[in-house]
Amino acid sequence: MKNLLLIALFFHLLHLQAKAQVDFYDVNTIQKIEIYFSQPDWDYQLDTAKEGSESYITADWVKVNNVQFNNAGVKYKGNSSFDSTKIKNPIHIELDNSTPQSYQGFTDIKLSNGYSDPSVIREVLAYDVLKNYMDCPRSNFATVYINGAYIGLYSNDESIDKKFCSRNFNSSSGTFFKCNPVVTPGPTTKSNLRYIPGVDSTGYFNFYELKSDYGWDELVRLCDTVTNYSTSIDLILDVDRIVWMLAFNSVLVNLDSYTGVFCQNYYLYRDKTGRFNPVIWDLNMAFGGFPFVGSGGTSMGSLTITNMVQLSPTFHDVDPFWPLINAVMGNPTWKKQYIAHARTIISENFSNGGYLNTATQLQTLVDSSVQADTNALFNYAQFQNGITTDYMVGSYMVPGLGNLMDARAAYLQSLPDFQTVPPSISTVSSSNSSPELNDTVTITALVTNSVSVYLGYRNSTSAKFIRSSMFDDGLHNDGMANDSIFGIQIPIGSLFAQYYIYAENNDAAQFSPERAEHEFYTLQTNWTYPFAGQIVIN
Repeated sequence: MKNLLLIALFFHLLHLQAKAQVDFYDVNTIQKIEIYFSQPDWDYQLDTAKEGSESYITADWVKVNNVQFNNAGVKYKGNSSFDSTKIKNPIHIELDNSTPQSYQGFTDIKLSNGYSDPSVIREVLAYDVLKNYMDCPRSNFATVYINGAYIGLYSNDESIDKKFCSRNFNSSSGTFFKCNPVVTPGPTTKSNLRYIPGVDSTGYFNFYELKSDYGWDELVRLCDTVTNYSTSIDLILDVDRIVWMLAFNSVLVNLDSYTGVFCQNYYLYRDKTGRFNPVIWDLNMAFGGFPFVGSGGTSMGSLTITNMVQLSPTFHDVDPFWPLINAVMGNPTWKKQYIAHARTIISENFSNGGYLNTATQLQTLVDSSVQADTNALFNYAQFQNGITTDYMVGSYMVPGLGNLMDARAAYLQSLPDFQTVPPSISTVSSSNSSPELNDTVTITALVTNSVSVYLGYRNSTSAKFIRSSMFDDGLHNDGMANDSIFGIQIPIGSLFAQYYIYAENNDAAQFSPERAEHEFYTLQTNWTYPFAGQIVIN
């Protein structure tokens, strides 16, 4: 009997170990979060803390996939999504609130309750699209239990913190801002990077939250550059990531963002290149779940579903309350890159129906968890029909995902900017696919219908891409002059080289690979590592 118990315990431990090895943000796995409070009025305490200083309430323990963490901090989060009369509120768990401890290296767990989303899958699906084009939080689903009672299904979103910055930007000590109004968001309280004349950095305290030890003066300089010297923003911002952000917001009608009325729900992190990088967050109301685009400094800009389908991709292009959009749309090259990125998002996800396949898979994954969720903000039938049916949520109509996006993709593709013919880039190759360190390599590509072609190139993942013109003159190892083969020589100064090709004509632009600068071609150096005994140190 004792041996049988030991065997059972052994296999139970193996099961727990295997469960713990599953990536905490694996989109195909539902996580299990259990919270235990010994205090019987835990909900009242969480409500009171949220309405007050938003401090953490200490739970006796939190279990993440059966791994227990004692004395973790728990609090409710959110603005519109929080409701003290509801059981199912957004939750922020801090595992290391009182003791250094983490789950797979993660200390913060952020759980969203599906506010304004009958389909339940908006946030996870939106991040699944976004991850292909810029660095963003990982997201999946979690079932949450408090004191043994099932509270419901949540989306489980990675925290944007210093660990996130270290993993994505190769540093964590740079200036770091959360761009959400600290005061109640409204048409007059935007985190829009607009310069405020005649005030010092304290004039920005209500609109941004500093997450690093310093940086207010840098934010003021950033706002001054964006507003008053927009042609120079590439010196202080990663413009490619900005363009991807704006294109994503437009295509997915993600208006609880910089593009919408409050200009919020993004972070800015200054990396080793000295440039700020945008990071999008809070996507529970993407796909038209927030119908307020704004106008000037006073209007909410409320939209019908038809308005959302037909929202201009260049909206706010001359509205001074959106200076970042002004800067991109006012620069002919950046605007063409913006349209190119939007075209890529549409073709890879929406015009081919791929997003519907993913949406169906996600709904199948969570079906039983939603059906058992008696605290859900929408009923099970609304969940089942959330892709194909529009529902009234509060004072406005939230579109079915498919209803909106099929029509949105078709509308955008019908516009003149999307019907222009971009350059064609093919047959990208290098003269040496495995160069030695300090070699010089020629990169060539067949490019047609272009007036200019350049190579973006770097020798380090933490470096800025250097852009250099490519030539079709027969003098750059590009074959014959005017044969549409463009070439350039680059030095190999490290263990690898990363590059992409960009071409434009008078009307349109094209990248290769299309997801550049987020994706790129790589040349790996033929580097021979020394073996034991090869190097002798005297």
